[in-house]
Amino acid sequence: MRLFFCVELEEKVREALAEISRLCRGVLGDGSWVPPENFHLTVRFLGEVPEERLPKLLEVGRKVAVETTPFALALAVLGGFPEAKAARVLWMGPRGESPEFSELCRRVEGAVRALGFPPEKKEPVPHVTLARFKAPRDLRPLLSRGLPAVPEARMEALTLMRSELRPEGAKYTPLSRWEFGG
Repeated sequence: MRLFFCVELEEKVREALAEISRLCRGVLGDGSWVPPENFHLTVRFLGEVPEERLPKLLEVGRKVAVETTPFALALAVLGGFPEAKAARVLWMGPRGESPEFSELCRRVEGAVRALGFPPEKKEPVPHVTLARFKAPRDLRPLLSRGLPAVPEARMEALTLMRSELRPEGAKYTPLSRWEFGG
């Protein structure tokens, strides 16, 4: 199973991001545009995981969620990975860092490493992927445009998500969800 821990987004946030995605698509054109139902913030990608490891991962999710207090993120900035002038990924995230999101990622990272998963290679950056591109795109002209406001995103639960790669795009299925703080 291909798995990752994430924070899912409320419908009103996904709808606002979908409108921004439509506007961006009008400027950028072809790409692999993420459907709104798949918008989320990845906490830790795990990759292919044998089914027998699932019970331990479910315990990780439960423990981390109990230790986490709900928080909010204002998704207000468009960006690109690896960089805006040659982006393969278009994303939307908060302006600046989020100590709460970083702490959530740190807790999950420590727990999965204790289970023998290799360390994450990159620092976590809170973001919602809107599109991926085969050829790099210069996003700089798009980044200077005004965008519709996105409602504050409430981070209230941790989800262990299954990802099935299909020709028409990834299909995400929540395996378990734990409310923060209990």
